[in-house]
Amino acid sequence: MPVDDLAIVLTGTIIPNAPFTAYSDPQQRRREYLEAIRFYRQFAPVYFLENSSYPLGDDAEFNAYPDVMIRQRPTSTAPQRGKGYQEFEMIDGWLMDEPQPPQRWVKITGRYFYRNFAELLKDCRCRQQASIIIDQCPLSRIARTYLFYVKSDFYRAHLASLYRECDDSAGEWIERVFYRRLAGLPKAESRMFSIEPRLTGISGTTGGSIETRQSRYLIKRILRKLNFALDNHQLWYTR
Repeated sequence: MPVDDLAIVLTGTIIPNAPFTAYSDPQQRRREYLEAIRFYRQFAPVYFLENSSYPLGDDAEFNAYPDVMIRQRPTSTAPQRGKGYQEFEMIDGWLMDEPQPPQRWVKITGRYFYRNFAELLKDCRCRQQASIIIDQCPLSRIARTYLFYVKSDFYRAHLASLYRECDDSAGEWIERVFYRRLAGLPKAESRMFSIEPRLTGISGTTGGSIETRQSRYLIKRILRKLNFALDNHQLWYTR
């Protein structure tokens, strides 16, 4: 395992407590979070943040790995505001309370798997000049918050407390809130991933698969390379 200041932050809610959640079986979610932890720990130290009433400290499987830091956070103060509010309320609290947080980290929605994660992580390690690497989509005016790389100092300065603007019922999703904030910052601070993420998993909102077909993925890889060569800041070929 590479030794550096880069960590992986997986976010999780074993017992969901948010509106618009179709995929809610706690035991199935528990199994998928464990699979994600086992997968991602091969790449870097992992922080697993969880914010439900599930007794995480009593579950031996979650506490079996010395390179996985389990951080159970309080349940949300405003679950009716949606999943983005709860997730980033949890991240903010963790970053504030962690005695020695990593200097930089890759945040992943905890049940999502990236088949090409080794490539994505190499992209983050090799291009350290950006303070945040995240796919921003100007056609839909969203930032894809389920996967991003960020420096802790940048997060504290520009993204902390941003979750308070979220309200899923009013269409103020975290993806829209992030996009607006990043649009007001110097372009040199951020860029998109140069590698097309190969995502697989189950959507917590719909319960449906988010797998991308091989043929479509290959086309998207080509489009991203062209996009990155012309503009490495925003993703123009997709919503």
